[in-house]
Amino acid sequence: MPHTSPLKIALLEDDADAASTVADWLREAGYSVDWFQRGADCARAVERGRYDACVLDWMVPDLTGPAVLARIRLQLADKPPPVIFLSARDSAEDVVQMLSAGADDYIVKPAARAVLLARLGAVLRRSGMGQETRRRQWGHMEVDFAQRQCFIDGERVDLTERETDFALYLLQNTGRLLTRAHLLMTVWAHGGDLDSRKVDVHASTLRRKLQLAPEHGWQLISVYGQGYRLEWLHDGV
Repeated sequence: MPHTSPLKIALLEDDADAASTVADWLREAGYSVDWFQRGADCARAVERGRYDACVLDWMVPDLTGPAVLARIRLQLADKPPPVIFLSARDSAEDVVQMLSAGADDYIVKPAARAVLLARLGAVLRRSGMGQETRRRQWGHMEVDFAQRQCFIDGERVDLTERETDFALYLLQNTGRLLTRAHLLMTVWAHGGDLDSRKVDVHASTLRRKLQLAPEHGWQLISVYGQGYRLEWLHDGV
């Protein structure tokens, strides 16, 4: 069925001139656009409102674009809006990092109007198709990402809201080293001035509550001076 109202786009860009240009392109193409200069403002708005897609810059005040992407995928796990990065960072490593983290496309600045609109149209057409499964099982643990619940041997594990955020983010990023600073931004939505020991306390709690130990197929590794890496020890499962 055709949409009866314009598709709504969240635009994160701290440069006012660049934002004005991109917003004009989008509005002239028939989209509704909300512009954000700060990452935390954008993340909160997307978590609370309905957006059909997000266009994110990388280096912005407060939460960076990657941190905003992580928050969106964590808080809207049942069906996050598609995300396009529009950034001056042009290394292959940057592009691969964001696509691997869940971005739907990556465009290097300066972007051509036709390219941006074509790429946006493409991710919107794909947005209702091929969604990754939101319920997954590892050994005796089952996780429902849409309902934000974890189960051990069929019994729901009682987790606080913050413990749930941390657990789901670790499980979405098995095998990746997540620094404390990154975790504070994505899980706690806070800069590095928050006591990083909170990360260690929550990690210890999750080890106990979710049985993240080798005898159950898991290793939650503390990497000295950096952060944590959650590893599932049974390949192919």
